[in-house]
Order: sequence, then C-alpha cells, then structure tokens
Amino acid sequence: MDNANKRIARNTIYMYVRLLSTMVIGLYISRLALSILGVSDYGLYAVVGGVLAVFTFISGSLASATSRFFNIEMGKPNGDVNASFNINLTLHICFAIIVMLLAETIGLWYVYNHLNVADNKLDDAVFVYHISMFTVGLGIINTPYQSLLTAHEQFRFMAIVDIANSLLRLACILLLTLAPANHLRFYSIIFALTTISNFVAYHWVAYIRWRNIIRFRFVRGWKRYKAVLAFNNWNLLATMAYVANSSGCDLLLNAFFGTVMNGAFAVSKTVKQSIANFTGNFDNASAPQIIQSYAAGDKPRYTYLCNKIGRINILTFEFICFPLLIDLGFVLKLWLGHVPDGAFQLTYLSVIQGGISLTCGGIYNLINATGKIKWFKINVSFFFIICLPIAYGLFKIGFPPYTILVLFIIADIIQRAIQLVLMHYLLGFNSLSYAKEAYVRPLLIALIASIGIYAYSLCNVTAPWGRVIAIFACAIFNTMLIYFIGLTRNERSKIVKACYARLHWENS
Repeated sequence: MDNANKRIARNTIYMYVRLLSTMVIGLYISRLALSILGVSDYGLYAVVGGVLAVFTFISGSLASATSRFFNIEMGKPNGDVNASFNINLTLHICFAIIVMLLAETIGLWYVYNHLNVADNKLDDAVFVYHISMFTVGLGIINTPYQSLLTAHEQFRFMAIVDIANSLLRLACILLLTLAPANHLRFYSIIFALTTISNFVAYHWVAYIRWRNIIRFRFVRGWKRYKAVLAFNNWNLLATMAYVANSSGCDLLLNAFFGTVMNGAFAVSKTVKQSIANFTGNFDNASAPQIIQSYAAGDKPRYTYLCNKIGRINILTFEFICFPLLIDLGFVLKLWLGHVPDGAFQLTYLSVIQGGISLTCGGIYNLINATGKIKWFKINVSFFFIICLPIAYGLFKIGFPPYTILVLFIIADIIQRAIQLVLMHYLLGFNSLSYAKEAYVRPLLIALIASIGIYAYSLCNVTAPWGRVIAIFACAIFNTMLIYFIGLTRNERSKIVKACYARLHWENS
C-alpha cells in the first residue's frame, strides 16, 4: 500500500508540473488571443470553435470510461486487455463517424441559420466549425490510446506531450501577430494542432510499448460489445448533458447578449477550467488504483482512497481560489489588461461553481468501477439540462447574464446530495463517513476565509501595492488554515518528517 500511495503521489507531481506549465502558458495565450482577435471574435470562437472544446470533453469522458474497462481487465488474474482495447476502438470509430455526420448536417444547419454573428463573419464561423469537427473525429478515435496510457499510469509521458503542445501553441500564437488578416481562422488551426499532435504521440508510444495490446483482431460476441455500450451509453448520456449544458449556455448568452458576452463568458470558463484541472490531479492519479482495488475486491483500500481524495480535492481548490477571490477584479486586470464587461461576475460565480463540482472527488471513479452508473448518470444529466429552459425563461423577462451560473450552482448542490444517497443505497458505500472526511474540515476553512474576504471588501483598498499585499497575505493565511485545520495530525506529522528527511539528506 505504501508503494501504491507513493506512486499516486509521484503521478500527481507529474500532473501538477504539467498543469502549472500549461496553465501559465494557457492564461498568457488567452490574453494574447483576446488582444489579437478582439472581444467579439474571441467570443465567436468560444461559440463556434467551442465545439472542439466540447468534443474534447466528450473524448476525455469516454477515455475515463474506457480506462475503467482496461483497469478491470488488468485487475483480473487472466484479463484480456487486447480484446477490451479492440472492442473499445471499434465502438469509438463508429461513434466518431456518427458524430461527424450529425455535426456536418444538423450542426452546420444551425450555424448557417441560427447563430448570432455579423454577416461578414459567417464564412469565418463556418471555416472554424469545419476545422473543429475534423479534429473532433481524430480526438474520439484517439480515446482508446489515451485510456491505455492512463490505465498504465503513464502520467509523465502525458505531461511531456501536453507541455510540448502548449509551447507549440504559444509559438504559433506569437507568429499569428505577423499574419495580415484572417486571425480567427489561423487561431482555430493552431488549436487543432493540439489534437493532431496528441493523436500522433499516443499512437506512437502505444505501438512502441504495448504492441501486443493494440494488435488488431476482431472480437466476436455481441455480449462483450453490449456491456461496453451499456456502460458507455449511460456515461455518454451524462457527457452529452454536459455538452448541452456548456454549449447551451454559450448559445443562450449569444442569443440574448451577443458575441461580446460570449467573450466574457469564455474568460470565466478559462479561469474555471484552469482551477478544475489543477485541483483534479489527485483524483485522476488515483483513478487506476481505485478501479483496480474494486476489481480485486479490496474494499478498505478503495474506501480509504475515495475519502482521502475527496478532502484533498477540496483543500487544493481552496488553496487556489481564496487568494484569487479576495481581489478578483484586480487579478483579471493584471491578466487581461482590458476586462470585458460582465467578465468579473461570470468569473466569480464560475469559480464557486467549479469548487462545488469538485466535491465528488474519488467517488466518480468508484461509481465507474462498479459499472452501476445508470441512476447516477440520470441524476447528473437531469440537473445539467433543467437549468437551460429555466435560464431561457429568466432571460426572457430581463434577468442578467450571470443568472445561469447561479442556477448551475444550485443544481450542482442538489445533485451532489442525491448522488451520495444513491452511493449508500445502490453501492453500499458509507456516504456519511465520506461526507465527514471530505467536507467538514474544508467547510470550516471556507467559513473562516469567507469572513476574511468580506472584511477585506469593506476596507476599500485601491493602491496596487496594497492589493498585491492583501493577495499574498490571504495566500499565507489560507495555507496555514489548510495545514492546521484541513490536514489530520498524522498527515501533518508525515509532512514534517518528509521535510526533515529532505533537509537531512541535503546537509549530508
């Protein structure tokens, strides 16, 4: 168990190195893109080119589901990973074809007839859409290869690929300033390069390391395909609900407030996604071991991991978000230079929504491991979808753009409570123990930090140096809260011993 925990820690370090690098580069790219494209074109890409981001999420969701089948086979004494790989690859190719057909018919019809863009920008919108859909197909077909790397815990290689892609994207964005025109089209091509380079890299490493696993053979037996389809269909339901939620939000804001508000919303999503990626690394690194522990029948192990990861996820979020929220307007100004109208409110609520969505750390991996996902996916899908018609009605009678994020926050809280009840009754999971372990300490920290943020808002600090000092002071105070309240005595003891051992090793 100690070796397994160390492996999780090592994989998490790789993922944090990847994330810190890609996050810093990505935030700088967002600033450059906003400056080069302008708020309107940046918002246009968020609506149309956002199809690529949406289907990248679908690909990632399918990857986690596919990794589940690989890990289950790896956890069995005589598991057949090659058969599982070929079954999933065949189904993903079929899915990619279906998605492309739908996108190039119904989706294209919507772009031509209902997208709220200026007439002189329609050709650009269609070009971005086609480029996005091409890379979507590659991303879906690449999913089984991505899952194979995740199942084998090849997080270091994945980190190298993502950092290299981010640097390539940055170099291309800098060259974009030299282009005399068509900046939006070149921008969409640059983002498509990421998916293409991932496709090449993952295929190459899979061929080098697991040639026997990816060796093609047709697997007979409809039942084996049906089992994967049944799992993936429910998983895909939740993913498509997320897509409808995300894209629907973009389309609603586009219809009622135009592409400028889409640009502000794109800023908020960039911040939210950066924080979510940063805080979800422990969850991702522990997924293979949770699933394999379940497959091996080791309940104490996967229960321990779920409870621990649930708390660590929230503490990591609090470590990032409270220093950010204490003076978010100042941070946005430093980052973007010119802050689009509405970006502050949308970003503030997006960060809060992102924090609430992270309160499921560990348990999603356990749900996937059991395969009993039907009611869990129905639960999350219903609450993702129901926000859209409610928001439409509220926008109709004059509610502001950030209303939709308030609805998302309320929906996320309700569906999380239902999820824990389902965990107890359907899986026999001790949800009360999970809630005590994962929520009590972080909630106490959130209460204390919120009082501090409110007190700071009353001070009305305007000097830049004073605001910088406040952010750093909040970060230090927040770290102390996490160390003394968020961590257990045993965890604090291990940190002290590790630091002492490190100092002793460097001095020897």
